[in-house]
Parts: sequence; C-alpha cells; structure tokens
Amino acid sequence: MKEVEICFRIDEDVAKSIRNYFNDFFIKKIIEKDTYFFPPHKDFLMTENGKENLRIRESENKNEITYKNVIYNNESYSHAIEKNTNISNVSEMFEILKNLGFRTHITIKKDREIFDNGKFKITIDNVENLGLFAEIEHKGTENESVLLKECMEMAKKLNLERIEKKGYLRLLEERK
Repeated sequence: MKEVEICFRIDEDVAKSIRNYFNDFFIKKIIEKDTYFFPPHKDFLMTENGKENLRIRESENKNEITYKNVIYNNESYSHAIEKNTNISNVSEMFEILKNLGFRTHITIKKDREIFDNGKFKITIDNVENLGLFAEIEHKGTENESVLLKECMEMAKKLNLERIEKKGYLRLLEERK
C-alpha cells in the first residue's frame, strides 16, 4: 500500500476552519513524541532509495517503531513506504537500539488532532518549536499521482495553500 501525505503550514484561523469542516469526523486529540535514530552503518539523510528514517513513536494509545522510506521525485516529496510494529516496552527498545550502535538523532513533540472521513486522514499538528500544520494523508494501491491529485482536491476545499515540502524532521534538522 502506498501513502501520500501533504503538509501545509497553517494559522489558528485555518485550524478552526478545518475543525468546523471535519467536525463530524473528529477521532481524538493526542500527544505524540517521536524519537528518530541513525544507524551506525549508513547515513539516513541521503540514500539511493530516497531518505530513510527509523523512529519510536510514543503516544497515549500505543507505542510503535517505524521504518520509513521517503521517495522524492525531482526533489519534491512523492510518497512513502512505511513498516510499523507495536512495541510494549519503549525503554527496552531504546536500549536495544543503543546496544546495536544506533544513536538518537532528534526528538519531535506535537499535539495532534485527528480527523478521518474514511478516505482521508486529516491532522492538525502543533509541533514544538515549529508551529501549526495540517496534514492530509491518503493511502491506497493507486498510482501516486492519483492519490496526490485527490489530496490536492481536498486541500483546495479546505483552503490550504502554504504547502510545506519538508517534514517536521527535516525542518528541525535545518534549525540545528
């Protein structure tokens, strides 16, 4: 399954508009903490397969480890391939990665509001040290261009205009 995700910088007025539009599809509000790791044997910032990352996500309802391969087309985000699995003991997973030579790269904390209408997952994120964002996510087996087109149509309905081509990880890396 392929995933297309588009991120937009927003202000509080746009966030209110999204909340009103998707009010009936509100799922929950959560706090997430994402810790990213670098392996000892290669640089995740740039590989022949795009940009890779390994993260542990901690939230109220579940903890998981994710490997993500972000594919770019002409230096713009195209899609991502993700592999996730739940973890029951976060501190032990941190120790395992440390013992294997992985090093902590960066931690991202965000308050996230989640909406899901069955076709799109919409999130409003207040990211520590970055501000407010909205993400539109669409998963499917269709070609990436079809998924992207549908995401852009939804963005237009929500009056989202300020596309952020970099993810939170890359934005925070640039601030270091």
